[in-house]
Amino acid sequence: MYYYVYQITNLSNGKIYVGKHKSAKHPFENGYFGSGKQITAAIKKYGVDNFKKEVLCYCNDAHEMAVKESEIVTEDFVKRLDTYNMHKGGYGGWDHHNGSASHKEASIRGGKASAKLLNEFITEQKTNNTQWWKEWYDKVCEKNKELTIRAQSPKAKEKRKVAFKKIKHQAGKANSQFGRIWISNILTKEVKRITIHDTIPEGWVRGKKGHLIKECWVNNGVKEHFIDLSKKQEYLDKGFSSGRLKKSMPQNRNSLKVEV
Repeated sequence: MYYYVYQITNLSNGKIYVGKHKSAKHPFENGYFGSGKQITAAIKKYGVDNFKKEVLCYCNDAHEMAVKESEIVTEDFVKRLDTYNMHKGGYGGWDHHNGSASHKEASIRGGKASAKLLNEFITEQKTNNTQWWKEWYDKVCEKNKELTIRAQSPKAKEKRKVAFKKIKHQAGKANSQFGRIWISNILTKEVKRITIHDTIPEGWVRGKKGHLIKECWVNNGVKEHFIDLSKKQEYLDKGFSSGRLKKSMPQNRNSLKVEV
């Protein structure tokens, strides 16, 4: 087993990355160039051929390897603008796990920076319509298609159904619409939500599309009218009631008798 501290140098801009690694293969045979977000994004952007790998020191065990890395990758080293390292080296590299707010913030910034580099690289490849872009896009489309088919399978649907039932997904107060209803203004067409305990204001009706022109039937026992919904209250005040006359309603098919 090889224990070693290595340095990766970007031949295009001179930025470096220092890390530690253990491997059963020789350092120059295992193809390992680090797993940090920034160095990974940089390699994707510039290509692995634009990076040089060198071993800074070989160690006897993991402890010695961690100590050597911590001596090089210090807090000042991480703050340098010419490094890809996002956190201090050694055992406690991920200081934000141990409560350091400064390194947590540095990690977040590093993640955003690497994502930006990757997006810029993809945009550049897309603009130039390179072979890499075509192959990458085909892989993404194929993967998305595969995931969609898998997600719509009967087995996946049943699994989601069971899981949602178990965790009470979107049930009760967990539902964003819990205790609320949509109302809309007939005149202004404004739409908003209110609680079920609120009184619907005058000029408003229940539903998102309540402001659309609607019509309804009213009758006074003798006559019936098909009117705009906005005039319903006016007719009700005159003694009309909602609905049609019974004689106008279609007869129940089951009650029809067929004479032979």
